[in-house]
Amino acid sequence: MAQEIGAFSNTWKVLIFDEDIETLARHAEPFEAQGFEVHKCMSIESAMRCIEREEFDIAVVDQGSSAFEGRRIIRHLVRYNSPLPFIVLTRSLDDQCSQQAFELGATEYLEKPVSTAKVNMIIQEFLGKSMKE
Repeated sequence: MAQEIGAFSNTWKVLIFDEDIETLARHAEPFEAQGFEVHKCMSIESAMRCIEREEFDIAVVDQGSSAFEGRRIIRHLVRYNSPLPFIVLTRSLDDQCSQQAFELGATEYLEKPVSTAKVNMIIQEFLGKSMKE
């Protein structure tokens, strides 16, 4: 993880991928409010480059369509980062994509729009689990 427990000089790092700039900003807001270092990516290629340069603590990945374009990013995360929690967001729930997301290690598979309250709850759960590790 990017932060060592008890080390206050480091910040938690989150990767957020979504091709829609408004959705990207909306999902980044609660993480920024909690003091996370947020890396926002609007393309698969930029997300993959970011993953190669940084180590993340948590990720939020857009599914895209039923072709599940975000799967490439998730595979890259798994390859370059130690196991980390990630959330998959989608405009339309799809059983096959949901199954693939959970098989890849997703902790959540949620339909957009996701409320700020839900994102805050996920952040608190993540922080609670991380403090116990």
